[in-house]
Amino acid sequence: MDLTLNKSGSGKAGIRTGISELERNRYFAAASQAADYLIGKTTDSGYISASADYAWYHPHWFRDSSWIAVSLLRYADFAGRAGAQNAAAARDSAVHIINFNLRAIENFSQNIRSLDEISFENSDFFSLSHHMPSRVGPSGKLYSGNSIDDKKELGVNRSWLIQYDSIPLILYSLNEKSRLFGLDANEISFLNVHAREIAEYLGKIYITECASAWEISPHLLHSYDIASIHAGFESLKELSVKYEIGISPDTIEGIKNRLFPGGPTAFLKKFFIKDNTLYSEKKPFENAPLSDSLDASEIFVFLNFEISGKSLGNEDIEGNTISGMERKLFNGNMLPIRFAGDTYYKGGRWLLLGLAFAEYYIGKGMYEKGAKILDYVINKYDGSYPEQEIINPASEVDMNNFYALNGYKPVQNLAWSYAAVIMAAVALLEAKESEPAVHNSLRE
Repeated sequence: MDLTLNKSGSGKAGIRTGISELERNRYFAAASQAADYLIGKTTDSGYISASADYAWYHPHWFRDSSWIAVSLLRYADFAGRAGAQNAAAARDSAVHIINFNLRAIENFSQNIRSLDEISFENSDFFSLSHHMPSRVGPSGKLYSGNSIDDKKELGVNRSWLIQYDSIPLILYSLNEKSRLFGLDANEISFLNVHAREIAEYLGKIYITECASAWEISPHLLHSYDIASIHAGFESLKELSVKYEIGISPDTIEGIKNRLFPGGPTAFLKKFFIKDNTLYSEKKPFENAPLSDSLDASEIFVFLNFEISGKSLGNEDIEGNTISGMERKLFNGNMLPIRFAGDTYYKGGRWLLLGLAFAEYYIGKGMYEKGAKILDYVINKYDGSYPEQEIINPASEVDMNNFYALNGYKPVQNLAWSYAAVIMAAVALLEAKESEPAVHNSLRE
């Protein structure tokens, strides 16, 4: 297919842009290629494996799939204005994914409703039978196959499958569709039936512990998860303004603030801030975060979840948290580790996290800093994006040889990594296409 943009780049004829035609076409080609990959991996039902190349990643994760849907929607919006042939297919795939996820919520709606009758003191509160799991199989129910049987987690207290960002991110992706393309009658009908029970569920869980974004530490509370619930509430409120869904923005706000005045943001402000920094973890019933618990997933707090340092009490909090992650998790490298002491694949450096930082920098007007990370990923991996760096540049260990000796390797072709390429590339293209240029190139 033709990967070049039309002359205006985004349908804005006559505007000089701060990006050269060569750069524009290169970034667009990378985004388009990544979109084609994701389109090809999405079934007509909307099921998409986290990685089709790795048996343990065959399930459909709500977190991964929601970000994939968001990336395809943003690509479809930009590429449609640019006249790209795969824009409609990208949009269709995103819609399939979102609708699959909405059907999954319906499958687990009894679980969600049942939590309302259980107190925090009851250990059953942390049973998977009262929550939506973080991943499912093609039926939209608990995954079984490839030596995986998630039904075994039903009797486990604080199962790692209980992760609180699943429903918020589905709402976030649905709201992204609403912003860019509107909702159809079936999606509005879903909200009419389920919006209130979803709000009640979110309003009860955010002050309790669950597994982190990386599916570990289910005995702790995590700032990422709490912030994601804030984003879920904000998405639901925005949808309730645009559509008649049986619940008002004021009612949603009241549910959000019911357990803790000010809701998730105030909860973060009180318990996760120390030394003007947002930390990632806190033990239940303690009034301060774990010292030095910085986690790269916190980038989503400031990038996507509509939380700023100012909303947390001090404008310096955001900058301090970002610079702390840069210092401790990047440590001079192009991509970050997840957190200090990570042992997963010897603590490799994650493409999707580095690209999220790139998108954050672009959003702050630091185009060259964001482009540098994007260029690194595009140039090094050339259209085949793994989960992590095969060689960890922070150590002397040849990670490729290490994995070979141990009979396995980092996950290849992680779908979320492709989505992250799209989001960073589209963010850069949108930012530079929307303003007159002072220079002809990002690097001048």
